Parts: sequence; structure tokens; C-alpha cells
Amino acid sequence: MTQRTRKFFGMILLVSWVIFYAAVGMTIGAAVVANANGWVQILFFIVTGAIWVVPAGLIIRWMEK
Repeated sequence: MTQRTRKFFGMILLVSWVIFYAAVGMTIGAAVVANANGWVQILFFIVTGAIWVVPAGLIIRWMEK
């Protein structure tokens, strides 16, 4: 597989991952965390805002091979 093809598929995978992850995070945030303490909400959004970077980094690393 050429690097150009890998970047194309990686871009599609990355955009799909971010959309899916955001939808799941918003659903959990609205259902579970919305009625929680303010500190729990802040912690939830900090953690969920940072976790998506790990799979995205792996996808980007694969794209650059």
C-alpha cells in the first residue's frame, strides 16, 4: 500500500473515529454526568477530551509509515 493510499484511508478512519467518539462522549455526558457535581463534570470532560488523542496518534503513526 502506498503512503498516499494509507493517508487517504487513515484520514477517513480518523474523521470517523472523532465523530463516533464525540457522539459517545456527548451521550454519556448528557445521560450520566449532567446531574453530577461540578468537579465530576470537569474531570469527565478533561479525561474524555484527552483520551481521543491516543487512537488518533496511532492512526497518524500508521499513516506515516
